[in-house]
Amino acid sequence: MKKQSFFGSLVPRDRFMVGNLFFLYLIQGIFTILIGSILPMMKAEYGLDYRIGGFLISAHSIGNQLTALIAGLVALGLGTKRSLLMFNAMPFIGFALTLVTGNPLLLIFALLLTGVGRGAISNYNNQIISSLSGGSAAPLNMLHGFFAIGAVSAPFLVLFCTRNSDHGWRYAVIAIIVLGIISMISSPFMKMDSAPSADSAEGGSSFGFLKDRQLLLSAAIMFFYQCVEASVMGWMVTYYIDSGVATQDSAQLLTSLLWVTILIGRFACSALASRFSSARIILFLCSGIILFLIVLLFCHSLVPMLFGTIGLGLSLSGMYGTTVANAGDVFGKYPLAMGVFVTASGIGAIITPSIIGAIAQHTDMRLGMGVLLFPAVIALLLAIRNRIKNPG
Repeated sequence: MKKQSFFGSLVPRDRFMVGNLFFLYLIQGIFTILIGSILPMMKAEYGLDYRIGGFLISAHSIGNQLTALIAGLVALGLGTKRSLLMFNAMPFIGFALTLVTGNPLLLIFALLLTGVGRGAISNYNNQIISSLSGGSAAPLNMLHGFFAIGAVSAPFLVLFCTRNSDHGWRYAVIAIIVLGIISMISSPFMKMDSAPSADSAEGGSSFGFLKDRQLLLSAAIMFFYQCVEASVMGWMVTYYIDSGVATQDSAQLLTSLLWVTILIGRFACSALASRFSSARIILFLCSGIILFLIVLLFCHSLVPMLFGTIGLGLSLSGMYGTTVANAGDVFGKYPLAMGVFVTASGIGAIITPSIIGAIAQHTDMRLGMGVLLFPAVIALLLAIRNRIKNPG
């Protein structure tokens, strides 16, 4: 008997809910990568230096991680749907703020708001899809595949909007605000009866998941992976331009290429999840991150850097969804587990971009990006430990 697909197993109201959640993640993919894509133009227009640029990327990550922690608590009081609707509006308020001020503190606050919304929606999306799929890696990688579709679109949106002027980044921001308004119109129609509820789940508001060693190991792997992922996504356009191998327009295209490979990789990991264990896939991906990061950092011409970009994209592709699946079914039992997991594992995404910006300010961007070799090596060592612990 042919196994039923994830979407085929859902009742119509749940299909609409899941489809809307996938749409929210697609928008998140656009605006998350949009930040890195427009950063060089914002720096130029507002007279920002590398340190402020690093703070802007880190502010987004701070909002992302802190809100992921409290999202479960907010849902206890307001319910998952009301909380989702409230947090979904915040990124677009933040982007609107970037259009009216170049004040560094206000820009940092604006990027903080984009991270606040991203962290909460990520928490709810991953928790709901993980619960509906029984912790399967395939639907989670599909969810993150839609994030990648949005990420692929972001550089093209920027190229289209800036084809006549560098100030066209403002039109890209307006476009993402319009998409946000569309999502705010569609989301209230979701019926979230099947979404896990904080007050009805087995673990309730308990922190018993902190004793789960598999969860802790998965969180550690995610921590060091996100050191690399957040920095690559935030600084990639600037890195290509400052390395002298690409113009501003071609750097946008190379970033889009990165996300094309991530998109391909995420759907490939979704297919492979039924054949290979999460531990095997994570070990393979971490090995690739090390290899292709070295290529990207130590090569100085376009062709090998292009090769490194493609390989790095494929290696980063399935890490998030597969590592969430690697933690087991703990997220369905403990509603607060996802927030703590995302927050604790994402601290590296807050710190590392600012470290890179500070080093680049005093040396150059290539040396700054070289910092990423350290978390990449540690992620590989943890992946080996995870594989030994989970030999299946």
